[in-house]
Amino acid sequence: MRRALFVTAALVAACGQIPVPRASPYHPADADLSVTRIVHGSVIIDLRGTRVVVDPWFHSGLLRRQKEPLGMLPESLPDAAAVLVTHDHPEHFDREVLKVLAARVPEAIGRPEMHERLVRLGFRQVTDLAWWDEAHVGDLVVTAVPARHGVPENCYVLEKGGVGAYVGGDTAWFPEVVDVATRFPRLDVALLPVGGQRSWGFRREMGPEDAAHAASVLEPRHVIPIAYGETGGFPFRTYASNPVERFVDECKKRGIGNDRVVVLQPGESWHYYH
Repeated sequence: MRRALFVTAALVAACGQIPVPRASPYHPADADLSVTRIVHGSVIIDLRGTRVVVDPWFHSGLLRRQKEPLGMLPESLPDAAAVLVTHDHPEHFDREVLKVLAARVPEAIGRPEMHERLVRLGFRQVTDLAWWDEAHVGDLVVTAVPARHGVPENCYVLEKGGVGAYVGGDTAWFPEVVDVATRFPRLDVALLPVGGQRSWGFRREMGPEDAAHAASVLEPRHVIPIAYGETGGFPFRTYASNPVERFVDECKKRGIGNDRVVVLQPGESWHYYH
């Protein structure tokens, strides 16, 4: 009986109300680099006119759902040259929206393990990247870099015209971050997960302290916290409390001031001129 009540309570906790989407329009800019946050770790990145969508997530599930409003709806997504997927967890690999995007976006980039799934979703070109592999999307260079998570995952570095951006997916901290910093010593921005997800008590992604540590190692000109807009699965899955505020504080302790930390609300864009 107690077990049944416990399971019921966990399911009720997992089925909370999903915030109403904001449905913001996308605003293109002439900046060297633009980052628009949709929700959680889902972002649009534009480097000097080459636009990619990273980990699009629009549909909540039973145990993984959005705790903040969507910044835009799928029909508001702009044209893009490629979709980048870091790994196959539902809040990063949204089959429904990927199937819609496959009709509009010519290329999907992901780990080799995801190749057949992306093909079945309808993408005309699927590019497999293992760690340290490169792909060219026009004159944008995409490099897959190491990550640590519960499943195989890529982080990515995007480069074009002397501008560089690191996208951390929802990796946990790992010492090889220094290898990324060595390979890419002049990053303009790093998008770092701060949600601190734990599964069955085991850390699955960076929390605020780990993300600030990664920022101090990567030494980008700016940092943007991401991957903190998910909830659900309690008590088996938990998340850091007040992750953004704590990340800002931890960055200050490491000499990374507020002028370098960019906090984006869902639907908000940041424009950077190199």
